[in-house]
Amino acid sequence: MRIRPALYLLALSTVLTPPLALAQRTEPPASPPPSTTPDMTPKTMSFGDMDVNADGKVSKDEAALDAKLTSQFAKVDRDGDGQLSETEFAASQQGGATQY
Repeated sequence: MRIRPALYLLALSTVLTPPLALAQRTEPPASPPPSTTPDMTPKTMSFGDMDVNADGKVSKDEAALDAKLTSQFAKVDRDGDGQLSETEFAASQQGGATQY
């Protein structure tokens, strides 16, 4: 009769499992867990960040990294050559805030 020992173990585990579950810690951790929320703060890109190919100018394709700059590209491109010089880019960044 091998069924009897297996049945005995099953009954024993059924009786012992609930007290173990109730014995778990229920108090909160001492310190809150680190934030897992991604930082959604917009980052200001420098001229060097935008000038991906390091040719000293920001093309329309490179400006696509910044949606706001892309939408105002023609206004910022004061000489109309289709590229932003570092001077044109800096003029659009007056006071550290983007001024497209």
